[in-house]
Amino acid sequence: MSHFNSRIATLALAAALTAGPAVALAQNEAGANANANTKSLVDVVQMLESQDYTQIDEVDRDMDRYDVEATDPAGQRVELTIDARTGEILRSERDDD
Repeated sequence: MSHFNSRIATLALAAALTAGPAVALAQNEAGANANANTKSLVDVVQMLESQDYTQIDEVDRDMDRYDVEATDPAGQRVELTIDARTGEILRSERDDD
């Protein structure tokens, strides 16, 4: 390997090593901002309770949605899909389990 190629390889390695932590930091900040715009589990449960849902069970977070099992105001067991950012109920389906 020539001196010139060796120097380029060394510079490329140095650039990669110094860029790594900056990229990781940017990804962590992006993740923190996404979480800041997301409703917490407590927010979701309080929102459902304010809409007269009861027996709120099995709240699972799946990326940008919550999957919830609850009893709706009519007394039916339902499975809900809730937008994690807005709290909007995207889907309500009768739970036959």
